[in-house]
Amino acid sequence: MMKKLLLVLGLLLCTAGSVFAYSTPRWMAFPVTVYMPQGTVQADAVKNAFLNWQSNSHSIARFIFKTSNVARKTSNINVEFVKNCEKGEPYEIREVFTMVPYMVKGEAGGFYHHVDLKIATLNADGKQYTKQELYVIALQAVGKSLGISCQEGKDYKGVMLCDGNYNAKSVTNDDYKALFKVYKRSSVAQKKN
Repeated sequence: MMKKLLLVLGLLLCTAGSVFAYSTPRWMAFPVTVYMPQGTVQADAVKNAFLNWQSNSHSIARFIFKTSNVARKTSNINVEFVKNCEKGEPYEIREVFTMVPYMVKGEAGGFYHHVDLKIATLNADGKQYTKQELYVIALQAVGKSLGISCQEGKDYKGVMLCDGNYNAKSVTNDDYKALFKVYKRSSVAQKKN
């Protein structure tokens, strides 16, 4: 009987975690280490996107950049450049995180362990992305690697408006508010525990 109860409880926890899994993980602490190959135009563009988030986050997001082979295995975020991503998107994110047993305003919580960020160097037509195109794509990808989900609404102005246009050239006040909401929610839950 106890085994059945534990099995049911485990299934319920897994189901609850998977419902909230994509939108709720966040980093437990900053700075976050970022591995990125060095010395390419692509790496410079993506690093500038991380730095834009850092400078516009009001000290929430901070990054340490590393380029060694050891860092590739130990960094929090690994950036990799590929010709094309599997689903034809300009970037892909693979997240490894742990769900934790607290709820804040009806949402489960979780913390990242690691994020792999693949960024395509070629667009859907097979043409090389320019440095500026990679930069604006990376702005959104970095936001997602911080735990911010796509934002909706005609009034939203920022890089996290995931409409496929990549029009925002910098992290906006709306993006900062979305970031603050993710990390404020986390700090409220930690204080309650």
